[in-house]
Amino acid sequence: MPLTWKVIDNWREERGMQRSELARIAGIPERTIYAGLHKNSRLQAATKKIMQSIFPEKFDDHGEVRK
Repeated sequence: MPLTWKVIDNWREERGMQRSELARIAGIPERTIYAGLHKNSRLQAATKKIMQSIFPEKFDDHGEVRK
């Protein structure tokens, strides 16, 4: 499954986080999240690693998204 910003946004909502909180924790501008959602773009490798540290339960041992 490709990791898109919509997937990340669903995970964020499951946790009850605000987008601003996710941006702060991830160290990225909030506008990056909004732009990614608007385009439903895939995450870059570095951003994927950051999200893996925030949502470790969503990834397997190989860094792939759990289904």
